[in-house]
Amino acid sequence: MKEFVHSALLTALPPVILFCGTYFFIYLRGFFVLHPIKTARLMFSGKSKLRELSVSLAGALGVGNIVGVAVAISLGGAGAVFWMCAAAFVTMSLKYCEILLAVRYRHGRNGGFFGGPMYYMREGVGGRTGKTLAAIFSAFGLFGSVVMGNIVQTGAAVSSVKEAIGIPKAVTGAIFCAVCLLVVMGGFTGISKFTSIAVPVMSALYIGFSVYALIYRREFIPAALKDIFSSAFGTDAMAGGIFGFLFSPAVKQGVGKGAYSNEAGGGTAPMAHAGADAISPAAQGTLGLFEVFFDTVVMCTLTALVILTSGVPLGCAGTELVITAFSVSCGPVAKYVIAVSVMIFALSTVICWAHYGTTCLEYFTSGKKTRKLYLLGYCFSVMIGAFMAESVAWELSDICVAAMTLINLFSLMLLRKKVKAETALTFAQRKSAAERRKAAAAYKKSQKTA
Repeated sequence: MKEFVHSALLTALPPVILFCGTYFFIYLRGFFVLHPIKTARLMFSGKSKLRELSVSLAGALGVGNIVGVAVAISLGGAGAVFWMCAAAFVTMSLKYCEILLAVRYRHGRNGGFFGGPMYYMREGVGGRTGKTLAAIFSAFGLFGSVVMGNIVQTGAAVSSVKEAIGIPKAVTGAIFCAVCLLVVMGGFTGISKFTSIAVPVMSALYIGFSVYALIYRREFIPAALKDIFSSAFGTDAMAGGIFGFLFSPAVKQGVGKGAYSNEAGGGTAPMAHAGADAISPAAQGTLGLFEVFFDTVVMCTLTALVILTSGVPLGCAGTELVITAFSVSCGPVAKYVIAVSVMIFALSTVICWAHYGTTCLEYFTSGKKTRKLYLLGYCFSVMIGAFMAESVAWELSDICVAAMTLINLFSLMLLRKKVKAETALTFAQRKSAAERRKAAAAYKKSQKTA
């Protein structure tokens, strides 16, 4: 039965996500394409966006952005890169919608805000249906935080690091456990402080390392780009690209099964963004567009180009392929850089998911003792991830994340009119500047009252 459910979810979910992403792009009339300057300006409005952005990106960026891309290319050839980017473009709208709703229905507490999908399900969808959806989503999110956000990530990281530079799993697991314990016990403040440093620094280092490799092999870039576009419309390329974009096995973890690359539609990012100092729900939602773009179009494409310009045969395993490709340009130091990158990205994801799990737990109970017990258990389960049989954790992770995504997508469809109305307040040209300022002032007032 478990195998049937697992297989059915993995088969059905990618087209569901693509359908919903395409639907919302059309339903919202591609506003970020029609208003690119305004969209870009709104992304960086407000006071605390870097904090929420770094936490959300920490949850999206992972092992798959490095190792998983190699799997996607191996499955579908160079054309898979094109379909990764195409899928990212249409699913941007999903992350925009869920972040918008999280800010719209968030709650005030101790001078700040908190929220997530469970609250726009309970209060937006409303009634018994909304409460049921919220409770089920929170339950899966709580369990998934330990399995998907912790055990699976740790298992993938320690395996990749051991394969790359031979560090024993116990050593990497102990490092993860110690850092996680130090960071997450500080709550969202501690988590955001860590991710606001780790994510930008590690992203910049990895981008710089990739750019250096591409400059070294710059004469092969035109051929790689030609190969991407010429093979993009083959059956294998489409299948590999969609799989590589949607499934964590290919894009997030590089192990064959797991979550989804940028978590568009998964309902996790809204839990980070709900606490932002947003000028409007739509303004905060625009950061979701950036997250998908950065995660897939930038990070994944850089890794893909390094592989394709290296001339390395694509039949190698994920970690081996990436290390070999970077070694062509950067020499023996490549394996150490890749190992450190994998560790930092995976650790950031583990720490970020502690916040997601806490948010789901607090939907059921706000007790401080319960929260501390959960966080202690969460940190020590890192060691379980270092040694647990990976196949078991992967299957449980698939089921949790798929359930969360399906429930969240269903809720987004039910709340689509509210999304459109909020988007119109910010982007519709038919409203005057005075009307938009009045709407923004009303929103601010409602948030102060919360």
